[in-house]
Amino acid sequence: MAVTSVKILHNGWTASGTTGSGVTFNVVYQVEVDDRNDGPLIVGNADDGTNRIPIPGESYNIGNDRDAFAFVKSVNPTPVAELVWNVSVTFGPREPGDSKDGPDGQEPSGLDSEGQPTEEPLDEMVRISVAAVNTSRAAKSGAYIGQGTEFVNGQFEFDHIEIAGNKPPIPNPPFTQPDGKGGILDNTPITNSVFTPFEPPPEIDYTRIRVNIRMNLRLAPVFWLKFVNSVNTKNLNIFDAFGDFVAFANPFCCRVISISYNPAIKNGKLFYATEIELLIDNLFTWRLDILDRGYCETSNKNVSEGATTKNNIVDGRGLPIAEPVLLDGHGNQLKLEAASAVYLRYAVYPEFDFNGLNWGITQPQALQERLN
Repeated sequence: MAVTSVKILHNGWTASGTTGSGVTFNVVYQVEVDDRNDGPLIVGNADDGTNRIPIPGESYNIGNDRDAFAFVKSVNPTPVAELVWNVSVTFGPREPGDSKDGPDGQEPSGLDSEGQPTEEPLDEMVRISVAAVNTSRAAKSGAYIGQGTEFVNGQFEFDHIEIAGNKPPIPNPPFTQPDGKGGILDNTPITNSVFTPFEPPPEIDYTRIRVNIRMNLRLAPVFWLKFVNSVNTKNLNIFDAFGDFVAFANPFCCRVISISYNPAIKNGKLFYATEIELLIDNLFTWRLDILDRGYCETSNKNVSEGATTKNNIVDGRGLPIAEPVLLDGHGNQLKLEAASAVYLRYAVYPEFDFNGLNWGITQPQALQERLN
């Protein structure tokens, strides 16, 4: 049960307005799910990690369009196929009949950090939402559990056989709990029976955790933009406005997807409606593992690309090899008796400590109060 795709349909994206009143917008989203039992509640809150359905009270901020005085009035999901829905979202200005605490800004209720009604937007509590986001990635390692054989008569047998060769045996059944380092216990590279990794590797589906943090700030948090696309270096424990624990991330597992802020007015007060999107991958982290393989080798660890001290690897006939061979991470051919593969790990995003005075996003309520 998961949302697999959310996209805006240009056919149905409209706007209308008259003199003396604000503009009303209508945006139609197409949402795809993987289970026909996913209903309007799931679809109405759909998020695929790139696009999501706006929530009531949120200002109009679609594509390159911005209108800080138009807010979500209604969200209407309608099924159009077995696994496809259209969601019509209407944005509009505050109506004369709306109450002061109605849909004119960030939260219709306007509650402070103690859960009490407030008309002051800068005193409204930070709002945090947490959702699962389905995605896919290359499967480079896993816990080997045996092999299945399909015979010519159609019979299929599964044998919990250990990996062959002079390698440490993997227990059967293996321990598959998270190891906290970007994989599971009893992890081993996924290879064929002669210990050659598949290239390209097979893909798996899995879920990341999306954390959305919304707050009202007196000034635009321009200095936060440096954190966009950055990754945490230390453990994160995220708490809501009441001090309750709502999400966590291991080191290098939380990436800042976006930081946005728009001027808004509520009860005659101007402020910046600010939103932070975090995407947490506690299973694989945000670092990059590259299979070490190539056509040449060297024992000189400081050799550069194209250096003459590199030796081309040749086959038994003395000819250059047709396919790259596995390397050991030090420029030599890998000894398969010792390891199945070596992956070179790279940090590809800027890395920061998100805790405390470095940013303090783990305690967003305290952060909002400090800035305001």
